[in-house]
Amino acid sequence: MGLRSQSRGNPIRAHGPTRRRLAIRPQTSEAAINWRYAKCDRDAAPERFGPFADLVRLWQTRAPGDAGLPGRSDFDVFDFKDWLGRIFIARVEREPFNLRFTLWGTQLTEWWGVDYTNKSLGSVSNDPQALQAVELAYFEEMDRAPFIGLACGLLDQYDRSFIKVIGLDLPLLDGGQLSQVLSAHLEIDPDRDIPDVLPDCPVLRYF
Repeated sequence: MGLRSQSRGNPIRAHGPTRRRLAIRPQTSEAAINWRYAKCDRDAAPERFGPFADLVRLWQTRAPGDAGLPGRSDFDVFDFKDWLGRIFIARVEREPFNLRFTLWGTQLTEWWGVDYTNKSLGSVSNDPQALQAVELAYFEEMDRAPFIGLACGLLDQYDRSFIKVIGLDLPLLDGGQLSQVLSAHLEIDPDRDIPDVLPDCPVLRYF
């Protein structure tokens, strides 16, 4: 299943509250801490997710009627036609817990400077241990109690500190357990953060 690169277009520009920085783990490097992660209400109105509203609406409508969450089989690649090139799908691995990318968009390859297809989370960053310590804690929380997630930061772990992205992470379940994560990304101005781009986003907590 191939993906075509999307035009980068103009970075998202928004104005909002002053940026807050929360320490995640003291042993991680500064480059890793430059990323922020947010846990959001999975039942919130899609409009509160700004430019990601269409994806949240699609994800919510594909959920089964028993208050469960959708799985990978509930979607077709054409559902994401407006996001092709800017999405990844990662499979959850266990013992030990990790994520492995089964699909990595061509625009993501351009931004990150690497193709993460069939590679594990953070494995080709400058400091895999530091990056994984932060990101795996975020996804482990999603595994325990699935939520809509947001991740935002500079790509300085890939020597691309001039690029900043924000990503929407949507959990996909199989048998009631997190099995995959669908994520879509936008490039934003380096001085912007989650509250600036998504001022109405229903953030429950930051990591």
